[in-house]
Amino acid sequence: MKILAVADAVSPVIYSDHFPANLPEFDVLVSAGDMPGHVLEFLATRLTVPPVYVMGNHGNAYLRDPYSGAKILPGGCLNAHRRLIDIEGVLIAGFEGSARYRPGPHQYSEWEMSRLVTTLTPRLLWQRLAKGRAVDILLTHAPPKGPHEGEDHAHRGFAAFNRFTSRWRPKLHIHGHVHLNGANAPREYVTDLGVRVINAYEFTLIDVNP
Repeated sequence: MKILAVADAVSPVIYSDHFPANLPEFDVLVSAGDMPGHVLEFLATRLTVPPVYVMGNHGNAYLRDPYSGAKILPGGCLNAHRRLIDIEGVLIAGFEGSARYRPGPHQYSEWEMSRLVTTLTPRLLWQRLAKGRAVDILLTHAPPKGPHEGEDHAHRGFAAFNRFTSRWRPKLHIHGHVHLNGANAPREYVTDLGVRVINAYEFTLIDVNP
């Protein structure tokens, strides 16, 4: 199976009239946050499988209803925040936002994120009993604690995500939020437990073993 992951910066490869024919074939598209809502809707119109996304700390996935002016979420997409989504046989758990660094939505303290993560426990236990595995992909905007977190306060990682991967053992943890600068910036590492942690900045194609 192949996953296309996007986050944070809109690549002309993705937001293109040639998409998705300009890329190798993939099965599922996920967005790890801060992808504009109009881009998510564009991607949805080009795919037969709905994109799965979480909101970033900037909240730019919102669109405006043309009649009421109210904020709405992008159509044709699946918001994974605090949900466990089964798409094309892939189980995806998602959590939006970043570590709190100023007042505003889509930002969480470590304690708040720990509470959000805990809310999925009953569903994860049920999936483990029913399918022999709880989750395949953890999709977040912020990184976990470790090599991918930023050095500044706003881009620190969540220990709650480390605890999640330790307990539930997804194959992948896909995140955004931390921009990759330079040709040699590390996009991926593997934890001691064998979980692949991947920064989806701009876009990346990920091969996943069955």
